[in-house]
Amino acid sequence: MKFVLMLSVCSFLTGECKPPIKYEQTFDSWKHCALTALDTSSKYLLAMDDNTVNEFQLSTQYTCTQEQTI
Repeated sequence: MKFVLMLSVCSFLTGECKPPIKYEQTFDSWKHCALTALDTSSKYLLAMDDNTVNEFQLSTQYTCTQEQTI
């Protein structure tokens, strides 16, 4: 079973999210996908300007979706 990670940057102030970014790697477990999402989210927020993150109350939203097999 493989999982695909989709991650979006969202404003908790407005409720709007940027279009999701599909992570290139697939994951063998839900846990690995979720941990990568948390790590990647932290890196995104740390790379953004503090004022922008605070002004728009930015955070990330993610999904780990089971890859469809045919």
